Amino acid sequence: MKKLLYILACVAVMFTSACSKGDDYSHEGKGSVSFVFPVTRAALSDEELKEVLDMLKVRIYSHSNGEKRLVRLYTYNELTEMGDLWLLAGQYSISAEGGVKSPASFDDIYYFGSETFTVVAGQNTNKTITIRPKNTLIKVEFDQSVLDKMQNPTTIVAIDDEFNVENIASGEVPYLTYTSTSVGYFTIEEGQTSLAWNFSGVVPSKDNAQVEKSGIYTPEGGFKEGYQYTIKFKYSADLPGYIYLSVTVNKDEDSKDDIISFKPEPQITGDALRVTTPVYEGMADVVLNVKAISDISSLKIKLGAEEFTYVNGGDNSAIANYLSISQATEGSDLEWNVSLHEDLLCKAKAGEQTMVITAFDSESVEAEADVKLCGEGVFVNDVNKWQGTATVKPYINTPNATNKKLYYRQNGGEWNSIELSETDTERLYTATFTFNGGDNEFEYYFGFNDSRQSDVMSFTTSNIQIPNGDMETWSGELPLCPYNGSPIENTSVTWDTGNHGSKKASVNVTTNKEGARPGSTGRYYAHLQSIKASVMGMGKFAAGNIFYGRYMETEGTNGRIGFGQEFDFECKPKALRVWYKGQVGVCDNTGGPVTSTSMSDKAQIFIWLCNWTKRHEVTTADSNTFVSPEDASTDEGNIVGYGVWSREIIAGEDDGSDKGWQELIIPITYREGEGFSGVKPNMLVISCASSAYGDFFAGSTASYMDVDDFEFIY
Repeated sequence: MKKLLYILACVAVMFTSACSKGDDYSHEGKGSVSFVFPVTRAALSDEELKEVLDMLKVRIYSHSNGEKRLVRLYTYNELTEMGDLWLLAGQYSISAEGGVKSPASFDDIYYFGSETFTVVAGQNTNKTITIRPKNTLIKVEFDQSVLDKMQNPTTIVAIDDEFNVENIASGEVPYLTYTSTSVGYFTIEEGQTSLAWNFSGVVPSKDNAQVEKSGIYTPEGGFKEGYQYTIKFKYSADLPGYIYLSVTVNKDEDSKDDIISFKPEPQITGDALRVTTPVYEGMADVVLNVKAISDISSLKIKLGAEEFTYVNGGDNSAIANYLSISQATEGSDLEWNVSLHEDLLCKAKAGEQTMVITAFDSESVEAEADVKLCGEGVFVNDVNKWQGTATVKPYINTPNATNKKLYYRQNGGEWNSIELSETDTERLYTATFTFNGGDNEFEYYFGFNDSRQSDVMSFTTSNIQIPNGDMETWSGELPLCPYNGSPIENTSVTWDTGNHGSKKASVNVTTNKEGARPGSTGRYYAHLQSIKASVMGMGKFAAGNIFYGRYMETEGTNGRIGFGQEFDFECKPKALRVWYKGQVGVCDNTGGPVTSTSMSDKAQIFIWLCNWTKRHEVTTADSNTFVSPEDASTDEGNIVGYGVWSREIIAGEDDGSDKGWQELIIPITYREGEGFSGVKPNMLVISCASSAYGDFFAGSTASYMDVDDFEFIY
């Protein structure tokens, strides 16, 4: 019972809070409100305006304590007959709506307007509630060019994301059929985001040809109530259609127009658009034709990074050398003849490139076309420093060019020349010259008719050498190693030795000896001595050695060695130069291939240029890991290039004695034709041993090797 009484009390408050001027209630704590309801729909007659107002229902809501409550419902006529409305002081809102809700109609319009207002006790408030169509308005407008040139122009507009005839025929989507310029009223439901339009008509001047165009329009942010979307059609007999979108404000109706214009775009034609035009000094102008349904306002040309703009009626003197424009019909800017001059065309770089032509008409509609130009000059410049080749491919467009050659030289020397050969591509020629690496600069250009026709271009090669190849940097005492300024734990170590293994016997098999070889300013060289080291009474032969790689670890009396270091090759070295002196003895330790103490020991230096995934590891305890210097590959990849030098005692030729310092040139053989052609190495291996059989713990303790100044010859 108490709950029912509370509800009735609330209802009483709702109705007593709003009183007309003629009521007997006291005005204490109240204020008055007067309303005006202007309608934004333009060109309404007095009778039409009265019909709109007569259908309005007006609702007044109070807003207090966070709640919105209906206070009173009036018709427009009831409210205006009452005059001022008295309300308790506070916050309110008012809404007015009325009309006929239809999915799509030319006649049924539903109107709506709302505002918020504040009532102040003892004061009068004037409030204007603008009444707008709640529909979305879609206008189809036929330009005079359509009315003059076409029969039965018809446009169907449907609220759908495609023009689907079945949906329209079945009435599944709202649609209207426009046969003249008119406005339709659509009720857009949630989820409807696009309109589809289809234009059709007959052209008597084209043997009654049927013209039909379709399109989809999706307004950004969705359709808005009260907005008018205008689709405007123009006709041209010989220009393609174009969709142009813009947003304007229709101030007369206090609503926005989103204009969708179907309009022919300008058209650019000319033979240059269909063929690649060769560019050469003295060539004829490239001529284009531009026509539009509205006056042409400007022309923009973009070639590479440069732009040239011709403005109708503007100051175009700055581009007079590049293009000229004339009216096809005197006094009319609907059609232009455009001439592109030599100064503009010769800005094209060598090879095929696109010049973009954009035309604009007076209604800001634009059209774009491409001119394909084939510039004269060097198109392909392929320098392969590893292979030692430079290939140049110039375009030569000049008619009747003779004596076509590529000219090149090294370090400012004499120019050499090669005849240019034709390729399968029209006007494209090619020539290749070879070169050696090192610190060099190479220049080249192409010419014909006995004169230079291109800029002189150049490239350089670097004399990339072997780090610490002069054997000047050493570190440690036991083991003593030719580090490249880094500790053994660091992977940037370049050279290493077997000293890590022989240190167990407190001896270095490789040391740095002081004393420059003749012609050298260096202080140290590497001395490799074969020895028989004894550990706890057990003797084992060890060869003096130095290698480009890393000593990995000692396993008992055996060593594990990683051959190779990463090396950034640029050019292809022809040989390894190294300075050597040493002695080769008769073997006093046998093993492996050394079966007799009467055999000669062998001093050996070899170099590998490898394309490997990682270092190749050799373990002296496992002969299956040994690799011959002439082998082509390992499990890690390919040995792209190799070179080997060795020395043995040969009766009557070499007694193995130390003959002093001598320069060794070890040629590098590349395995071209063995599946390695063009393969660039990524790792370098250099190995020197006073006893080449040291992996088998065999050799002569009388053998030693001194090496210094390792250097690539390019």
